Amino acid sequence: MGEWNTMKIRVDGDHLTSWLNGTEMVNFSDEKIGEGEGGIALQIHDGGGIKVKWRNIVIEEL
Repeated sequence: MGEWNTMKIRVDGDHLTSWLNGTEMVNFSDEKIGEGEGGIALQIHDGGGIKVKWRNIVIEEL
């Protein structure tokens, strides 16, 4: 509580990997990911009044 987390998400074609504080959390492939076009959205699911802030967002093209 009160600490910043670090999240990294890498999408390469249809393969997605994500890390939270350096620990791999998700690693899978899905052809629908590779077909995706459009914007990037940040989302948090409601958890009973939870407040989320984002900072230092960096997007790099592979």
